[in-house]
Amino acid sequence: MTEKMSCPFCGTQVEYAIENSPEWYRDPSLPVYRIDCYDKCRRYWLEAVSDPHPQIDPSILGFLDSLDDEQRTFISESTRCACDNGILIVYNRQILQYLVTDWHYAKAAVLSSGLNNVSFRISGAGFDTANMLFFLDAEDARFTLRLYRAGTSVHEIRSEVYWLQALWNTGRVKTLSPVPGRDGGMIQCVFPNDLPSRYATVYNWIPGETLHVLPAAEKTSELIRSLGTVVGRMHAVSQTLELPHWFTRPRYDIDWVISKVEKVLRNNDMDASPEERTKLSALSSRFSRFVAEQGEGRDVFGLIHSDLEPHNIIVSDGQPCPIDVRQFGFGYYLSDIQTISRHLSEDEQTIFFEGYQEIRSLPTDYRLQLALFEALRML
Repeated sequence: MTEKMSCPFCGTQVEYAIENSPEWYRDPSLPVYRIDCYDKCRRYWLEAVSDPHPQIDPSILGFLDSLDDEQRTFISESTRCACDNGILIVYNRQILQYLVTDWHYAKAAVLSSGLNNVSFRISGAGFDTANMLFFLDAEDARFTLRLYRAGTSVHEIRSEVYWLQALWNTGRVKTLSPVPGRDGGMIQCVFPNDLPSRYATVYNWIPGETLHVLPAAEKTSELIRSLGTVVGRMHAVSQTLELPHWFTRPRYDIDWVISKVEKVLRNNDMDASPEERTKLSALSSRFSRFVAEQGEGRDVFGLIHSDLEPHNIIVSDGQPCPIDVRQFGFGYYLSDIQTISRHLSEDEQTIFFEGYQEIRSLPTDYRLQLALFEALRML
């Protein structure tokens, strides 16, 4: 049964219902208020307490009362954006505190960017309290803002900027382009209200649709071939790019695979059959043999995107544009190829590989090698 109340975020009249929290939440037995704010915030949940009777957690209401209108609007618009991207949120006081803290950081980063008359909200696809992604709307342009996890090395971020610039300058791969701030620097260090310092970068906006939501009619042979050539150009840049001494990114090598396998096998909660655990144990040996045969020469091992999923590729004016390079590092080029090609049909894969080989050659047994990287997805 639904009743009426004022939305705690935007103040409009909304419907609400008291129910157990969704099954995917940390404690399904916890009472929550489901808020249906159709006009503005969409749907979200607020943790409740049941003593003496179910009510919204008073600490949540007390915290919201301490916020100004701009902060409440930020929470409302960010919630709507998340819901529109299929992300469901149960709010407690801690999550709201995270949001408002990141609002302070984003506000400071916008001021450092030199952009004027800018509004911002969290990207629905990047609702991550550690590495927040924001959409910035200026008078005549749109940008994205990445607020990095506290403690992230500035050299890791410099390396990200360096690689992105090289992809365009050397390989003509259209991707995120860093925007200099008020001081001319590509990376801003912000510490609002005496909070610990964090780094932020502003990137240009790439209009278009991500590959995973692109209508089937628009996934033409020309687009798939172009996707192959773009990935090929990315790897061609990585093969020859001179790296400065401060360049720092993770390595997805044999040590990484072994540590991941050991971590998974130590997980007693893993729901896997003895046969599946045996296959998992054999992965380290299989990958070791692959490394022994292939080596780590720059023709096979170099900078890769490492998360080249369809949702990280924007199709803009018919051109595939890789985005979100947070996980990029040193690895086997075949890893990128497998990550994206597994989402293609058999005919599309043939076209993709043809496009890739217009730029770089593939080993004659590359399909067998790709099977190993498909198995590594178990990790």
